[in-house]
Amino acid sequence: MKRICSVTALLFSITFIFTGDVWSQGDAPLLRFPATVSTIEGEKLDLKKIARKKTLVVVTLKATWCPVCQAQLARIKSKLPEIEPCGVSFLVLAPGPKSQLRSIKKEIGFPYPFVEDVDLTIAKNLGLQLSEREIVPSIFILNPDLSVGWMQRGRNARYYGDSALIEKINCGDWI
Repeated sequence: MKRICSVTALLFSITFIFTGDVWSQGDAPLLRFPATVSTIEGEKLDLKKIARKKTLVVVTLKATWCPVCQAQLARIKSKLPEIEPCGVSFLVLAPGPKSQLRSIKKEIGFPYPFVEDVDLTIAKNLGLQLSEREIVPSIFILNPDLSVGWMQRGRNARYYGDSALIEKINCGDWI
């Protein structure tokens, strides 16, 4: 019986992670992002200031080895000329190490800040810790008070969540 329950729980988790889940602020407990974070380059970011001026979208990477997560960044990067005029800014949140995150940033050429979530502290606070070293792949929008206003949880090679994001930010259909 224990084995059946374990297998069922595993299948549910895999299905949840790979099929995605979208919710808005009213659908979940109030989750807040830290007001200040340090980028992998050591720059301190005042996220409240950014979120007051722009729609701040956070893209998580499951881990540095995740090819689908890296493809997500490349997909978004290819559409930045269409997205940026809509007042959108991005932040990438990922487990480290910083050296591997720097390599990903350079290889993809994603121009927005990367933040290493040391010990997955931010992921834990947002209910996004998948394992000891992994974050649930997701895209979310922060409100000006840094509460999570909308979230797309889960990503796979067939569904990236881009269309749900674009619909939410009302920036046109770019996929």
